[in-house]
Amino acid sequence: MFHSLHPPVLSSLIIIRSRPEQTRGSAISALALFTVRRQGRREARFEILHAAFDRDAPRAQIIDGLCERIPQEAELLVRAPKLAQHASRHAFANGQVPTPTDIDLIRRNLPTATLLPLNVTDTQVIAAGQSLGLEMAGANPTRLRRRRRAPEQAMALWAIYTNGFCRKPEARALLAAFHAWHTIERVRPLPF
Repeated sequence: MFHSLHPPVLSSLIIIRSRPEQTRGSAISALALFTVRRQGRREARFEILHAAFDRDAPRAQIIDGLCERIPQEAELLVRAPKLAQHASRHAFANGQVPTPTDIDLIRRNLPTATLLPLNVTDTQVIAAGQSLGLEMAGANPTRLRRRRRAPEQAMALWAIYTNGFCRKPEARALLAAFHAWHTIERVRPLPF
């Protein structure tokens, strides 16, 4: 009997902000949701959602729209926000109620969803993306480049999970399926 360590449906989320999340004036500028649906032992279907937002787009509206697009049966892979944890401790120490993080709002909207926070650095995400052959934003990207490369970050986050938590044969099969899908996506003509 085959037992997969990769969930049947796994979505990887990257949220790009204009500034760190708990910083005054921070706004969601882009997001990418990469969803992988297992099909048998060695096959998978892939889907990417990429959206950019104006600075004045309401955060609640963005999160609500995102949550509507996350498959109900998906486990959600997210980056654990280090700065948000520090800001929350600081707020509690000063007797203040901390501002909810984007992940907190997602949890409220999807109370039955399984969130899988990964504590990874930008360097690890960049290296994982480059190992997949993806064009990553780099170490000190412009805001525009960070927004444009959000899908690649979501794919790289999924690859980190797959390489770290799946058995080697399963990871190789999933990554091979990803490479085939990504090659087709790159050569597909843009709809105008």
